[in-house]
Amino acid sequence: MAGIIESSPAHQNFSRNDIRVIIKFSVILGKDASCIHKNLVTVLGENALSIQTVRKWVKAVSDGRDDMEHEPRPSRPVTACGDANISKVLVSLSDDRRKTCEEISTETSMSRTSVFRVLTNKLNKKKFSKWVPHLLTVEQKESRVNFSRNFLRRFQTEQNDF
Repeated sequence: MAGIIESSPAHQNFSRNDIRVIIKFSVILGKDASCIHKNLVTVLGENALSIQTVRKWVKAVSDGRDDMEHEPRPSRPVTACGDANISKVLVSLSDDRRKTCEEISTETSMSRTSVFRVLTNKLNKKKFSKWVPHLLTVEQKESRVNFSRNFLRRFQTEQNDF
């Protein structure tokens, strides 16, 4: 590169992987971590990687790392909202939709928090007097409007007898 590239919005749209590839390319050209970091700061400004991160990637490339993709970190698998537990909650609700989270929890051997997450996040249910779907279809909305109009007409004609 002949000169320093000035920071501009067009130069700040680099993904993490793009920056890693730039670091790899710079290492191949023989640049050290501080020079690479200085160039990244010049182009990316406050969006640049820290010097420690640049050093980590320079070392990884120098040690022979070819893959610039981020390695996934080990984490605890999410089992509470798995298909098996969703099925348990659905079966429990099919018996009685007025059950509380506590009752479903006891019946399914799941924690109350897990039951609540399954109901609200996975099944999109809200608790009124019973667990009902949170989102209504267009047909359900139209049906409710029609019922309301019919009740209103009956009330207007029958008044006190309604």
